[in-house]
Amino acid sequence: MDIIRKQCALPHVSVIVATHSMNLIDGVDIADVVHLKLSDSGRTLVERLDGDTHDGIDFHLGQIAAAVGLRNSVLLHERCFLAVEGPTEQQCVPLLFRLSQGLPLQAAGIALWACDNNEGALHLAGYLVKHHRTVMLMVDADSRANKHFRTEKLIKAGLDLTKQVSYVGESQGYNELEELFSDLQWAAAANAHWPRPEGQPWSADDFSEHRGGKFSERILYMIKQQAAESSPNGKADMLYALVSMLTTPEEVPQQLRDIFTEVQALAC
Repeated sequence: MDIIRKQCALPHVSVIVATHSMNLIDGVDIADVVHLKLSDSGRTLVERLDGDTHDGIDFHLGQIAAAVGLRNSVLLHERCFLAVEGPTEQQCVPLLFRLSQGLPLQAAGIALWACDNNEGALHLAGYLVKHHRTVMLMVDADSRANKHFRTEKLIKAGLDLTKQVSYVGESQGYNELEELFSDLQWAAAANAHWPRPEGQPWSADDFSEHRGGKFSERILYMIKQQAAESSPNGKADMLYALVSMLTTPEEVPQQLRDIFTEVQALAC
């Protein structure tokens, strides 16, 4: 790629590379990639992921995609894009999906990225929808109050609120992903990873009393205060420890299994 870039920098020189190499495709700006494929009639179709203006938005698709960890090859070839809220979901969803559906996200044709409460990610979702790519947004129920995920912004991005947006926990009166897991599951994870001093095991009641508020923040604080030695580094580490202990699809919360089934159907 360095040699190609040096050649392109010379006066009156252009370079066209025909390749199936994902390494080369991922080494250039997405705006410089042209995708050639055969139509059903045998004609060659030329596809680009640029061309239209962004309606005054000063975000370049490649910059946004790079910021959220999506490579050019993923943008060109994956069948469905699942946008989640942040690092907690980015770490845990692949494990939960594989346990629930019996195959990895990649094998199902699903690309995962974390929005990180970033408006740029919403612009990327809108851009993908505009170019007829399949997108689903999965965020916590309390994200309805987040300025980046307001209903009017989701609609403006072209997302179908009934089919392409899932508010985790809302149907059960919860605010966030962590609340979907039972108090017994949380107690088992805490006893395995962050035990209390000898003779004081965690119980389900220790976690149930924190329901109704910001559950994840409250139980993280509780564990850090009461654990004998080690404690989770943060919410992402805490939930990952619980999820890594699950062994059967039935242990994955039902709402997540339903969302994963919908996403897998979209990717078909």
